Amino acid sequence: MEKYSDLQKELVRSLTERLLEINYELGKKNFFFADLEIERHITDILVDHLSKRTAFAEKVSDFLFETKLNREAFDMRVRDCVYDVLYKAHGGLS
Repeated sequence: MEKYSDLQKELVRSLTERLLEINYELGKKNFFFADLEIERHITDILVDHLSKRTAFAEKVSDFLFETKLNREAFDMRVRDCVYDVLYKAHGGLS
């Protein structure tokens, strides 16, 4: 979904920043699928964009009306990118 690439980059940046700030540990995780803590952070970031009417607010609003399949694909790309960054930052799994 090319039209949301800037939103994806912002979400990856924001989520990565938050997780590094709180020293989120990967532990033995190989991915972030079905991770409720990650889900909460993603939701918080998207709500922040909407409530603060940031430059991404309109994209977030449009995104919420995408098909479930498109939203899930976007979500997985974000989670995969963030996982990769954290994996490198932590030097692998603990």
